[in-house]
Amino acid sequence: MKIVSLSPAVTETLSLLGLEDEIVGITPWCKMYLRDSNKDVVGTYLTINFDKLKRLSPDIVFIQSRVHDKFYRVLIDMGFNTYLIPLPTNIYAVISHIVLDVGAIVGRYIESRELGDRMAEEISRIRRSVDRDKPVKVYIEYLWPDKTYSTSGSLTFIDDAIRIAGGLNIYSDTPKEFFFPRDEDTVARDPQIILVNIEPPFEDLTLDEYKAIRSSLASLGAYRENRIYLVRESRNVNLTHFGPSIVSTIRYIADILRSL
Repeated sequence: MKIVSLSPAVTETLSLLGLEDEIVGITPWCKMYLRDSNKDVVGTYLTINFDKLKRLSPDIVFIQSRVHDKFYRVLIDMGFNTYLIPLPTNIYAVISHIVLDVGAIVGRYIESRELGDRMAEEISRIRRSVDRDKPVKVYIEYLWPDKTYSTSGSLTFIDDAIRIAGGLNIYSDTPKEFFFPRDEDTVARDPQIILVNIEPPFEDLTLDEYKAIRSSLASLGAYRENRIYLVRESRNVNLTHFGPSIVSTIRYIADILRSL
């Protein structure tokens, strides 16, 4: 079986299910979840190389909703066996759609259920270890290359991750996915900590440099007291990733919240 995965979350799942050797095409962001990072890059979140896809002739193509929706019908019409994987709105949707559904599609039904069980058990352990009566108010920010920034509403897996870790997303009352907040609203909600997702070109960004970029938050206690955590994307901790390693991200957030 030859698989093209244009979703890093699906790629991680396939690898954990023992199917890395079956993967023939990926995105650049899939590489950190594979032992062999030299697989063909077939697309990004915005583009797909159809000529390369034809040459690889995969049996299954996984694409990601919200970024690849416009390609779904094109791929189907080209004859590719294509699955558009939904963006999970909570942690249990990660287990359901990213692990269980993918496992069933690729013939690893039992293995995917066992992986999902392990994830659910670890999530339960984390929940039991935190103080859910006094959740910590958290502002999560995604800093983009042009220095704009977005955050997450309640219809996101990361909102749910914060809840499980013992926190409360300050925008949990906003039934949206990811959106661009107003700084005055963030200041009014007065988060106790700020988690900032860091990706290229900001890999080496320092706390002082971040504060200079986001000086509009200077009135926040979290800003003044340096309760700002720059979370650099890695295989185990990634605020944008919704593969099985989301459990490690939840554990990371819980450790931060417990330290306050």
